[in-house]
Amino acid sequence: MNYELYEVWGVDDEFHEELLETTASRKEAEEIAEASLGLGYFQTVIYRENEDGELDEVDRFEQG
Repeated sequence: MNYELYEVWGVDDEFHEELLETTASRKEAEEIAEASLGLGYFQTVIYRENEDGELDEVDRFEQG
């Protein structure tokens, strides 16, 4: 069975990254990323796990 896994990371004003959520839905990942802006994070990043288990950046959201 083949499925995609998305990780949503938040970046604070000191550039510390924190894993916010993991989901199988890109739409849900985008909603989480957008909702997390301004909640202590000035930037959120969505990564998708590739076939080798590495994370590829899918999208980036910034406050402002």
